[in-house]
Amino acid sequence: MTSSDEQPRRGRGRPRSPGAEEKILHSALEEYTEHGWSGFTMDGVARRAGFGKSTLYLRWADKDALLTDAVRLRTRVILEVDTGSLRGDLTALATAAFREYADPEGWARFRMVIDTASASQSLGQFTRELSGLHREVIEGIFQRARDRGEFSGDVQPLSVTDLIYGAGLFFALGRRLDHRQVEEEELTSRVADVVTVILEGLG
Repeated sequence: MTSSDEQPRRGRGRPRSPGAEEKILHSALEEYTEHGWSGFTMDGVARRAGFGKSTLYLRWADKDALLTDAVRLRTRVILEVDTGSLRGDLTALATAAFREYADPEGWARFRMVIDTASASQSLGQFTRELSGLHREVIEGIFQRARDRGEFSGDVQPLSVTDLIYGAGLFFALGRRLDHRQVEEEELTSRVADVVTVILEGLG
């Protein structure tokens, strides 16, 4: 027996309207930001995106499949960039992470993490998309630094990930609590401080 929000599984297709898929994925992240997992429905996403629910089911069998694709879309924001230096690479990653949390859609990912950590059982496939990428990016950054002879120490990628993303989260959280917009100059300055602390601490 299925809930009123779910439909029988159908073959994977694409929404017929040009640009519909990306609009729906963005709407899904916005919907999650406001309502979380318990209040997230295909109906709500359809209304927000301006499509009928049947359009969503042309592409996604259920809300888990929709969220999985939405998280993948957002994950592309965090890209591995080879700037030619360890400081440059860490700065690029930290800047992307800080902007991710400052963006309303990026904030949806944080809410997903909280929901996943609070749940007594797995919420769905979409939760698996939330981890793994950032560790791989950090590992790539330090491997390139070793290859250049720029760094020879031992570093746990997850520790550096914690420092960067933890700082980015609290930076964005502080602005949200104060209902202030994130200023680019302030973000750039905070990123520079975080990267300096990481590099000096490693040295």
